Amino acid sequence: MTDATQLRAAARSSLASVALTSAFIAVNHLYVLGPRALLLGGFIAGASTLLLLWFRHNASKIAFAGYLVINLWVVVGFGLYKGLWKGVLRLFLGSWLASFSSSYPKPFVGTFIYEASGILMFVGSLFVAYYAIGLIRSVSFGPSESVPRGAFGTPRWLAVTGVLAAAVVIAAYVFEERDRFEAPPSGVVTIGVIAPTTGPYSILGNSFVKAVQMAQSDLKGTKYKYELKIADSGPDPTKARDIVRNVIEGEKVEAVIGAVSLIGEVTKPFATKARIVHTCVCTVTRIGDGGYNFTNIPSPQAEAVRWVAEAQRRGIKRIAVISQDYPSINNHVKAMKSEAMRRGLTISYEDRFSDTVTNFRPALARAQASRPDVYYVEGLEPELDILGQQLMDAKIRNIASVVAPSLSERPELFEGAWYTDSDLADMEFKRRFETKYPGTQFATHMMPYAYDSFNMIVQAYERGVNPAVYIRSITSYNGSAGAVVKAPGSGNFQSKPAVWMIKNGRPALLSSESTANQIVARVQP
Repeated sequence: MTDATQLRAAARSSLASVALTSAFIAVNHLYVLGPRALLLGGFIAGASTLLLLWFRHNASKIAFAGYLVINLWVVVGFGLYKGLWKGVLRLFLGSWLASFSSSYPKPFVGTFIYEASGILMFVGSLFVAYYAIGLIRSVSFGPSESVPRGAFGTPRWLAVTGVLAAAVVIAAYVFEERDRFEAPPSGVVTIGVIAPTTGPYSILGNSFVKAVQMAQSDLKGTKYKYELKIADSGPDPTKARDIVRNVIEGEKVEAVIGAVSLIGEVTKPFATKARIVHTCVCTVTRIGDGGYNFTNIPSPQAEAVRWVAEAQRRGIKRIAVISQDYPSINNHVKAMKSEAMRRGLTISYEDRFSDTVTNFRPALARAQASRPDVYYVEGLEPELDILGQQLMDAKIRNIASVVAPSLSERPELFEGAWYTDSDLADMEFKRRFETKYPGTQFATHMMPYAYDSFNMIVQAYERGVNPAVYIRSITSYNGSAGAVVKAPGSGNFQSKPAVWMIKNGRPALLSSESTANQIVARVQP
């Protein structure tokens, strides 16, 4: 050894920097690994300590090399890659690039602790590198193996090297993170279509798939050929995960069109990882991140504003709510209640039922006792039609909803019920669909948006633009669902709902609301 005191000081500083950085690593990885992150941080700190003690007692080259390997792992893997590239640059440079150009996705921003620990992980790794160099300069295994004091350069050259390295890394990030258009080498664009065509959402899922197929068959004279990879996700998000993974990672599709919020939430991380656009006919707005994931359907807030406006027009003041416990339905009910109370309407009774309930009579009796002006009911099949029959048996006909009556397999049970649903600017679209697919129920809530979502992707390819970049950049689109708008940077298209009624056993459009654009404006983020 050259100077035992200097070596001990360098070793203590180096080990302290590794231990502190390993704590930041553990905290940051709690969000991914859970409690196992503590084992990761403990392993880094513990292994470093043992190797340094081994080296201190035996001057073992193996122990010293092992210690430096762990330092290198911390600096490169956790500091430069996860802390700098995936953390600092994503948060700061990525956010600036996204605000500057739609060619860059809006970066994901996690919780404060997650992001702060990622930044500290990078800062800590710089200290690990600094003190590792100091330790190396303090060590000698023999006269011929001494490390010269200037082996790592002067401070000035180290600073110059650091600035140049930072410039290279920033340039690499700017180049790598940009989404570019890539023409399909075979001239074929493959689009995944993921929807639950079985289970309680089968009416929505099947009509959704058929609408995309109709959009595909309507194409004429396109530059590329467009093929569909259709997958039944089923209604269970857990089981849908493998199906979604196979479509995106196995089939290597260029884009995804999805239906139903539960499945959209499963699809979102896979689309982001693959860096392909995912348009989802979903009511859960958090799916639309504005990077690779976008929702295209009336939001629960827009539905609520339109529903309450119609309720007030009809003189309704008291509302009894009977709804199924399901994410999209809960969102509709929550938004409706908030808007109703804001406008001075009263919720006289509320019951939320599970998918195991078949006897609604006690709830209906309690609802009747609250003397409502209207019964707001919403559910999925088969519970929806069971509830509809029991409403008819109780001679309750003052029924209203959002979407639900259009999904009934027996819409005559809801004769006279009014509800808000998607607008349909092109009624000919509905007639063409029913002629082409006479056995498939037309679900207004899904059809026009599925059709338009497919055409958005086609337009991007035909114009030679990356579809994610194209959809990020547009702020409005006119299609079969009428005009939809999207605020710059948003991942959610807003559209105008309309008022419908079950008339002669079929959905009939009552009002498209000429002031619907005002409704859209009121719910803009």
